[in-house]
Amino acid sequence: MVNPVRLVAACGLLVVANLVCGQSPTVSSGQAALDAAAKKNVYTFVLFHKENDAATQAMRQTVAAALAKDGRRAEFVSVSVGDPSEKPLIDRWGLARSPMPLVLAVAPNGAVTGGFPLKLTEADVAGAFVSTGMADCMKATQARKIVLLCVRPAGAELPAGVKEFTADAKFGPATEVVTIRADDDAEAGFLKTLGISATTATAILVPPGRLLGTFDGPVTKAQLVEKVIAGNSCCPGGKCGPNGCAPPPKAEPKR
Repeated sequence: MVNPVRLVAACGLLVVANLVCGQSPTVSSGQAALDAAAKKNVYTFVLFHKENDAATQAMRQTVAAALAKDGRRAEFVSVSVGDPSEKPLIDRWGLARSPMPLVLAVAPNGAVTGGFPLKLTEADVAGAFVSTGMADCMKATQARKIVLLCVRPAGAELPAGVKEFTADAKFGPATEVVTIRADDDAEAGFLKTLGISATTATAILVPPGRLLGTFDGPVTKAQLVEKVIAGNSCCPGGKCGPNGCAPPPKAEPKR
């Protein structure tokens, strides 16, 4: 099963249903920093705070120290939750009632790859950097989409079952396809957490980052549909009664 700490931790701090809310016509300093970092293809660490107290100062210093040691480029911005201009950004991630101070790590594609309330360590900061494929999966699941992660050799086409699944009017609009080259060393760690070692494989991820299953080699639409329906139902196997999970059938008395 996929490592829940990496794919799910950020989601626990967010109201993911609000992730794609509209942006205010006036761009705040926080949003401007996120936009600038995205254009440069670097991460943004956003420190949300109510006041400049000891905890806020400590988190600011920790992030600054960690980024100074890390060779990867990242931007840092401090956001006061009391600033009215920052309300769209706070609402976007549902942070109004979150414990403060809080640091969110945001990948260039907009995925939240780490959320740290009250305190954090330099190791937390370093761990918030994830592979491109993992960030793409996180962004999609945070937007409440099904992810079909396709691992394939360079130049290979998508599996026929994936094409048919995404063409389905019921599943297609709610599905995001993420592709990863099997020989991409940068994705090796992510694939290992998913238990994928085959050069051709398909994995299904659903919000908030749960792995439903993997298929080595070819996969059919029927296999994908079966796994998605079973994994998202209220009961194992998708068998539900009018009041929830249907009770098991009663054994017939022996005669």
